Amino acid sequence: MPPRVALKLICQEPPILLLVQAVSTAFTRALVKGEKGQKDMQRIPIDTGAFFTILPSEVLFEIGAYPWDLKVRLELDRGDSLEARVYSVVVAAQGREDVTLAVTFEGAQPVLGAKFLEDLGLDVDSESGLLEPSRHHGFAFNYEP
Repeated sequence: MPPRVALKLICQEPPILLLVQAVSTAFTRALVKGEKGQKDMQRIPIDTGAFFTILPSEVLFEIGAYPWDLKVRLELDRGDSLEARVYSVVVAAQGREDVTLAVTFEGAQPVLGAKFLEDLGLDVDSESGLLEPSRHHGFAFNYEP
């Protein structure tokens, strides 16, 4: 979750507390793969507030992404919602590669979401904005008998 910054705005009585959300944008290079091919996505943004990866339908069709017989309702920041189709894609970034879910809808712009980070075992460093490992490569969880 992005950090919250509180600014105290003083004008007359009573003091007003104004909360401003500081949003840092992270970018990475990712290779998105499907049954028909792959697409090199240069400088694709990462949004930890978005659960799914979002890709334009043209990209999903071009690479041959596997469609699920499933649609999801996505709630947008401005309060409205829309219906999106769900696909499976393979994403490679920062020396890691795994399957993740992507959605598409009219006007979709490429964004890597939180599920991508979890699936590949990556985190966004809040200070540098760079991707870093959150677990050992290839391990989905830590198991201790």
